[in-house]
Amino acid sequence: MAGKDGVSLKSVSYGARLRRSCDASLREAGSMRDPFLKHRVKKFDLSSLDWIDEIPDCPVFSPSTQEFEDPLVYLSKIAPVAAKYGICKIISPVSASVPAGTVLMKELGGIKFTTRVQPLRLAEWTKDDKFAFFMSGRKYTFREFEKMANKEFVRRYSSAACLPSRYMEEEFWHEIAFGKMESVEYACDIDGSAFSSSSHDQLGRSKWNLKRFSRLPNSTLRLLRAAVPGITDPMLYIGMLFSMFAWHVEDHYLYSINYHHCGAPKTWYGIPGSAASDFEKVVREHVYDHEILSGEGESAAFDVLLGKTTIFPPNILLDHHVPVYRAIQKPGEFVVTFPRAYHSGFSHGFNCGEAVNFATGEWFPLGAVASQHYALLKRIPVLPYEELLCKEATFCANEFSLFEHGNVTLTGGTHIQSYMKGPFVQLMRFQHRVRWLLVKMGARTCYKADIDATVLCGICKRDCYVAHIMCNCRADAICLCHEEEISKCSCNCDRVVFVRKDIFELEEISKKFEEIGILDEVGKQMSQNDGYNMHPYLSNGIDHNAKYFPYCKILIDTSPELRTFSEVDVLGYDLNKPYPTLSTITSAHGPHEYSTQSDF
Repeated sequence: MAGKDGVSLKSVSYGARLRRSCDASLREAGSMRDPFLKHRVKKFDLSSLDWIDEIPDCPVFSPSTQEFEDPLVYLSKIAPVAAKYGICKIISPVSASVPAGTVLMKELGGIKFTTRVQPLRLAEWTKDDKFAFFMSGRKYTFREFEKMANKEFVRRYSSAACLPSRYMEEEFWHEIAFGKMESVEYACDIDGSAFSSSSHDQLGRSKWNLKRFSRLPNSTLRLLRAAVPGITDPMLYIGMLFSMFAWHVEDHYLYSINYHHCGAPKTWYGIPGSAASDFEKVVREHVYDHEILSGEGESAAFDVLLGKTTIFPPNILLDHHVPVYRAIQKPGEFVVTFPRAYHSGFSHGFNCGEAVNFATGEWFPLGAVASQHYALLKRIPVLPYEELLCKEATFCANEFSLFEHGNVTLTGGTHIQSYMKGPFVQLMRFQHRVRWLLVKMGARTCYKADIDATVLCGICKRDCYVAHIMCNCRADAICLCHEEEISKCSCNCDRVVFVRKDIFELEEISKKFEEIGILDEVGKQMSQNDGYNMHPYLSNGIDHNAKYFPYCKILIDTSPELRTFSEVDVLGYDLNKPYPTLSTITSAHGPHEYSTQSDF
């Protein structure tokens, strides 16, 4: 209950307060297990904490003021080393002259936020014992939360000073396994930024201000048509003693950058992106019970991990030879996570951090893997990968063309751009081949309508930027990846493949990338699959005497009557007004809310 000052809230009261609100939902789910009650979890042996000393530290970088000027150039420079760890720490040579508390209380007018209650326990991860965070229903200003959190810290340790990080790490894992604290509060995913807008704040004026980070010239996310909260716009994370962020990977395997504005340190654990599959295997086999997994393979664990509530000690990863690295983040320090690098952590006391995502050309191959996982799970994507890939390819081609004519200097490294070109050529070759097969089966090809939203596949929710299919069998669009479903459809001549109006320009760019020799290996891989066995379902319905040539001309039907068979008619609403929750993305099945509960 609240104290006389209306601010303090003892952690032991959270459980009692929430039990009343959770009772009905627990009964409905068929389980009466108390979400705050601790019990020994056999799969997580925390009888000894000696393993803490076995976790090595991640790389720490201290750029000079000159090196600090361009974030993406500097990150590209350290990436060959830092990416091997999945996580790194960067100590800023520039300090903020306006404190975060002043920004939040004065510049932003004392914004209020609602916290989440986090049970301080380990879960069995069985059908009747999963881990969840609960909305507390209590609102705070920054100063109110700071007062409550500091009071709780002093109550436990009789000290207001920061304690050694090694000691706090032991305290955290002992507390969630055997301690008496029921829960803590965490203010996560708060829209806004604590970087000052003052012209006198040196850090706020720099390119490391997270309010503009994702839109920097070499960040691929600059190409998004609209802002996506938490992806392109930063969010705040205000914690207290032992508030935590669960094991998770960034949406679409993006990079993330987190700045520590003020307060007590945070402990981070990071897994290299190269070990992500091993991480998911350990979680699948040694953390989750099989009954809570919806499928087989690594995507099954990935699906549950997307909930961002999976808490377990890293010693289980060490036991199965998955590399784990630690970062102790203090005020004035950035933590960067690399694509597909799982991470988690906790706070040592009251603090305030801020995070945002970004992407460079090196991200595209892993972005393709992430999109495939989303499609397999039929999850609506957070951003349109195919659109970003095509726009970056177009930008790269235009920049290269200007460079050839001596009108501009290349801004991006050729080695970084090459990461994008491989996925782009594969996409264009695949789509061309499928469209050619569909035309041979009797389909017509038509230009897309001028729409300002991304059409999602009605089957797998994949974004259909280059092309999509419509016919009389379905009330929605589908992408070109569903050959079996297409082969079962009897529409044939009533089937229409809608393509972008710049489809030929995109194909010319793809051919140019191959001609300059950067993607010779990609060309070999694609040419090996030029046979009909690449599309067994579609090839059965065409004349096998027809010979396919990559990028051969596919006629576009511009008959006026085809305009009556438009995307707007089929999807049933105005595609020029995408749902706010999806920003640039429009789904044939309506909006989808995302729940994030992490420090990115």
